[in-house]
Amino acid sequence: MIGDFFRRALQILSIAAVAAVLYLNFLSVPTGNTTFLQSAGNSGGIDNRSIYAYSSGVHFIPTLFVPGRWRKYQLETGERVQDIKIRLPLKYSAYLRLNDLFYVQMRLKVEGEIPAAETYAALKGLQYRPTDRDKVIEDHLQFLAADFFIDVNTDERNLEKTKAELIRFWANSNLPEIQKRLDAQLKNPWYKIRNIELKDVYVPDAAIYAAQTKNLNEVAAADRRALLTQIEKEAELALERKRNLEDLTKAEKMAALISENPDLIEYYKIEKIAPHAGNVILDASSGARKSEIHINPTNKNKNSTRGRDGKSENTNEAGGEIGRGENGNR
Repeated sequence: MIGDFFRRALQILSIAAVAAVLYLNFLSVPTGNTTFLQSAGNSGGIDNRSIYAYSSGVHFIPTLFVPGRWRKYQLETGERVQDIKIRLPLKYSAYLRLNDLFYVQMRLKVEGEIPAAETYAALKGLQYRPTDRDKVIEDHLQFLAADFFIDVNTDERNLEKTKAELIRFWANSNLPEIQKRLDAQLKNPWYKIRNIELKDVYVPDAAIYAAQTKNLNEVAAADRRALLTQIEKEAELALERKRNLEDLTKAEKMAALISENPDLIEYYKIEKIAPHAGNVILDASSGARKSEIHINPTNKNKNSTRGRDGKSENTNEAGGEIGRGENGNR
């Protein structure tokens, strides 16, 4: 009786374990998404990088339950509406400390999607961070707007003309031109804009802006000179730090060399003391005894040679050069 109970329990547990393993091998991809699995164990797949793409639906993938074998990227590819705020500076916006009053501002409503054929290009464009899709698209549109703004903002005394150009550019009828510029930025055209709407646009009042920036040319020039001076000082400090680092490296290498060869310090002393230290080093390396090593410094005045008593030989007094015997002979 008890044996039958345990046998039946083991059968049920075995069936449950098999069912759990099978269940873990199923991958469910939501509608409007593409899931990428990157294997850590083999090669092949897209670009031979062990990456495999799965569209919406349920997919059976053997060994999916193995921990640590797969890395999962889920990318939302369906149509998505974004509300994007764009803020563009005029020439002196940074000097006018009145927040947004002297910045050009726009609010865009953008609807776009990632084509099915460009999902992997989109994953690479997002640097394998699919959750950053909205931020990356917003950054690209911000850059696109700034690039166009530089072209049209040629006269800041006539900001109304700049406003009219911005309204014309961001019109839905100009969508092909916007898409063309965006594709050039993305390198691979992995994002398609389906609809775009300029919800709001603001430019500062030209008369107020001109009055506020009347005397800012001198301020900007002074700031530029100060910035250049600071850059020069930082460059000099960087060069000095580099020289100090090189000297420190040389000293460390010399210390290591002396610790390995202690006799080098003696040779260094000799070279500093006598101009003919090279000959002494050669004698020492040949195995001569210290008593046999003689140092004959070069006489600066050839007509006057001093003896051991410190007097000149020209006075006919006894004396000799260092290294002579007591009787004056070498």
